[in-house]
Amino acid sequence: MELNRDNYRLRADSNRLVFTTASFRAEKSSVLPSGVYSKEFASMLFASAVCIPAYMAAGFIGAEPAILRYVFVVLLFVVVFLGARKFIFRERYLKLVLDRNEKTATIAFPGFLGGKTEKIPFSRIKSVEMGIRKFVPENIDGIKFVQRISSQHGSALPGLDDVEEFITLSLKLTDGTEKIIYAGKTDEEPEMPVKEMSAFLENSD
Repeated sequence: MELNRDNYRLRADSNRLVFTTASFRAEKSSVLPSGVYSKEFASMLFASAVCIPAYMAAGFIGAEPAILRYVFVVLLFVVVFLGARKFIFRERYLKLVLDRNEKTATIAFPGFLGGKTEKIPFSRIKSVEMGIRKFVPENIDGIKFVQRISSQHGSALPGLDDVEEFITLSLKLTDGTEKIIYAGKTDEEPEMPVKEMSAFLENSD
């Protein structure tokens, strides 16, 4: 069995079910437009931060002719930009592996440096459930004040007072806690593989 959706991928055979997704954070969105502050933009800033001192250093040591410094900096910018986009500001994925042989669920949480891995015995998993998480602004008066000031300066910050809802997919544990393995905005809700995961766990006894 294999399911490929925009926000996740699920593959399963007789012994293993593997679920991967880049949508696993239920948190308030940035007030910066996604088209302005993106991974490409962050990579460009990082490359610029590397190239500026490199160009200055080349000038201090008297690298000549000047055209060689320009070519060096341009090539350095391209290399650093591509490297930063691929290795530093890359898309990060959460990976869940349900293994019938070991009777464990292994969740690999991505991080900036390595991430972490957690193993949970099937005996501790009570169910697989969908839920909703909602972020409601608390200080509405303060938000309106900030929006008014920012508008007067020509830099409006829309979305500060928006209520955001996330559809979540979680492993509910026997101790009452949960492990969120998917979180996506309600306006882009895909069909969640609750039945597939639940059936896989139920048939592992």
